[in-house]
Amino acid sequence: MRRLLSIALVAAACGGSKPPVNEPLPGESHETTSSPAAPDAPGGGDTGMRPGEPTPDAGVAPLPGGPSFEILNGSKSEVLNFGTTKGWGPLIFAYTGKPPKAKSVILFESYCTASCESAPEALCPECKAPETKQEELAMAKLESVPAGGMLKVPWDGKIRVYEKAAGGKKGCKCFRSVDPPEGTYTVKACGLRPPKEPGKPSLPVCTETPVTVGPGAPMPRVITLSFTK
Repeated sequence: MRRLLSIALVAAACGGSKPPVNEPLPGESHETTSSPAAPDAPGGGDTGMRPGEPTPDAGVAPLPGGPSFEILNGSKSEVLNFGTTKGWGPLIFAYTGKPPKAKSVILFESYCTASCESAPEALCPECKAPETKQEELAMAKLESVPAGGMLKVPWDGKIRVYEKAAGGKKGCKCFRSVDPPEGTYTVKACGLRPPKEPGKPSLPVCTETPVTVGPGAPMPRVITLSFTK
């Protein structure tokens, strides 16, 4: 029986020492300062992923009755960007505990991975990397939230747990979607503000909200993540 979530929404500025995994827009680079980081690729094994490689949309189709993350851009003048070439997994994630001992929780399936319930031939997908800068730019995906605007990102209310793919190639891992164990989580989202001067890098910005998981509360329809910086 799936557990239900009761949400206490508190937006907070990001801080800490380890950077989130948030990709720059095409042609940009940036430094990050937030902690903890988004979950790494499962087990660090060979999942077919290569640097700069595009991804199919990951984790954007909700199951019936699933909640949505509501991203609010509290700025009065600046757009809020999300480089979604590798899906929402590196951009919206959760963790338990407190940094530096926090443990990341995967809310959306990682890039270039498949469900353990997939057919054997689909367990270990191979994703082709762009061979030229033009291909990379053509394949890049971007979600932008205008100043004062809002973006909804569907979620199915499950977390992803990775395991070795049975019969798969060496290093290949697949995921299972399970109910989040009872406890307290921090949901974190990270995006980018455009540079204030030409040639400067985009500014990474993050926000967090606490989530308590347990029985007896109705499934929330919306989990709000408010960017005030």
